[in-house]
Amino acid sequence: MKIGLQLYTIRDTYQNADEFKANIKKVKELGYDGVEFAGYAGMDANDLKAFLDEIGLEAISSHHGLNDLEFKLDELVQYNKTLGCKYMVCAFAPTGNKEEVDHVVKVMSAAKKTVADNGMELLYHNHSHEFKILDDGSLPLALIGDSCNLELDTFWVFNAGVEPCSFIRDNKDVISLIHLKDGSFEGVPCAIGEGFNNIKGIREMSARIGMEWLIVENDKPTPDGLSDVGRSIRYLKG
Repeated sequence: MKIGLQLYTIRDTYQNADEFKANIKKVKELGYDGVEFAGYAGMDANDLKAFLDEIGLEAISSHHGLNDLEFKLDELVQYNKTLGCKYMVCAFAPTGNKEEVDHVVKVMSAAKKTVADNGMELLYHNHSHEFKILDDGSLPLALIGDSCNLELDTFWVFNAGVEPCSFIRDNKDVISLIHLKDGSFEGVPCAIGEGFNNIKGIREMSARIGMEWLIVENDKPTPDGLSDVGRSIRYLKG
């Protein structure tokens, strides 16, 4: 399996395009094979694609807000297509009631065909709140999973009180990407190998189901993004 990085983890390292490029290059030097975007520092898609090709990093996917997928879809599709991404991902959505979940399903279902027509797959990235059963007894993540495949964030699965390896095994047909994320029992993410998630088991189960990518992410890197992702990749390669 190849190891990617969700660039949200190093959001503290850049304020402009030049710093963005410099730190993406450091990500490559640390040993990552690809990146998942959460913004582009104002860069033109063709320029960013040329830079990634120059340093030898793959563009795996990009995270987007639900509103952007609803109202800016064509623009986002063209940008991601230029980068060569295989996936576009809804990063977060509220799912506290059936009305909110129905809206997520409606937006994802409508966007899915356009994304697919342009050679990519639309995914939904979970947190822990999608595992909270609604008043009618339905599970938000299951309803969303009927409209699109998942980018499974394994730390938020763990945080929801669900065993990640079993979830991966039982839902392998609707999982296209996996976020490999560690953290505490109190719900605080950390570098890989420094928390209590079953990193080894998740990696082995991901390999068993034929997953191409594991994407490292840390919402709260310490003491800074680059040193945090450096510790994570050293743990994984060691």
